[in-house]
Amino acid sequence: MLTSLSYRTWVNREARDPSLLVSCTDSTLRLFRILMDGGVYVKSVFSLPHSSHHIHSAFCPLMSFLQGACVVSGGEDGSVYFFDVESGALVNKLQGHSSPVLCVCWAYDESILASCDSEGTVILWKREQKSVPKSNETNQ
Repeated sequence: MLTSLSYRTWVNREARDPSLLVSCTDSTLRLFRILMDGGVYVKSVFSLPHSSHHIHSAFCPLMSFLQGACVVSGGEDGSVYFFDVESGALVNKLQGHSSPVLCVCWAYDESILASCDSEGTVILWKREQKSVPKSNETNQ
């Protein structure tokens, strides 16, 4: 059974085909590419603890340009999962909920991710900014 659909006209700079992200109750999150001729094929399948709840998954808006294409989803184990679209690898796992995470949503600039669980708890996850080392100035 399908629990959510997310559509995006692009995933990253290299792959401009429209994409469809599908959360399924068979413990998978599936990414489909939609070809210009109307064909559809499975690009990636991600394993996710998901069998009965209606869980919403999402594309990472800016991360696709900055660090490679990623998708994010909640899990019935109370975690938030980040997957790399190209490799299918689990990139990050956020833990903090005590019940199934039903929805994830990004702020426009991707600085904050909101996740909510089946008990009504909402957690705002602030994205850590990498510091840029300052160049050493030499006195002459």
